[in-house]
Amino acid sequence: MTTLRERINSHLPIVLKLLSTASLVVIALSALCGSQSLKKLSTVQEIPASLEVKHDH
Repeated sequence: MTTLRERINSHLPIVLKLLSTASLVVIALSALCGSQSLKKLSTVQEIPASLEVKHDH
């Protein structure tokens, strides 16, 4: 019979790999959500062409 420590040590690499993969998925999803939010902000704050200020140099 194996001890609890041996069981934990045998499963630890698998658990760490799953945590690593899950964290990468969370980072990717947050990047996608962030880019969509930036797109929405940029379209809301766009200045119409008729209101642009023209500078004469």
